[in-house]
Amino acid sequence: MSLHRKPKTQQAFLLEAMQRLDMDADQFARRLGASRRRLDDWLKRTGELGSVELDPVIWTFVRELVERAELAEVRDSTAAPLGPPELPRGRSRFSSPGRWVA
Repeated sequence: MSLHRKPKTQQAFLLEAMQRLDMDADQFARRLGASRRRLDDWLKRTGELGSVELDPVIWTFVRELVERAELAEVRDSTAAPLGPPELPRGRSRFSSPGRWVA
């Protein structure tokens, strides 16, 4: 299921978003600026007592959160690996006896 179009249920949409963002329900609710109770109401099945329909703005906000997280993940995976700087052959990391060169 793609988050770029509205999935069959808002419950599936929210659960997939939480999984992609690697957040538990409490973290996800805080990120959305909602109470945990409100998130639980959004996660109820349509027609279930106490279920609340997501506002279209929340659908968009969640999609953007996931897209930004995925973009950051791609950027991080394509970045050059961090490691010690290369030194010219034959040179030591010490500039003079006992002095470390960073």
